[in-house]
Amino acid sequence: MSRVWDSKGFHMAHYYFDLKNGMTERDHAGLDLESDAEAIAQAHAIADEIGTRPPANREHERHICVIHENGHEVTRIPVVTRA
Repeated sequence: MSRVWDSKGFHMAHYYFDLKNGMTERDHAGLDLESDAEAIAQAHAIADEIGTRPPANREHERHICVIHENGHEVTRIPVVTRA
């Protein structure tokens, strides 16, 4: 993976947003973002959008897992179903 730099010359980390619902749906593309906080905000937006659709598997809770490019899990955001 090539490094991405912001306009101030700081390295932007690459984050992945996996959906976990008993199984893991991997985000293979991810996004380059400036900070963990920005990635968490993005995960909330993804969770809100996914929450508008009913889950395929109702036996498991859904979460968006934010994964930093170095492989560590930053956080898990629950997906609340509103459909």
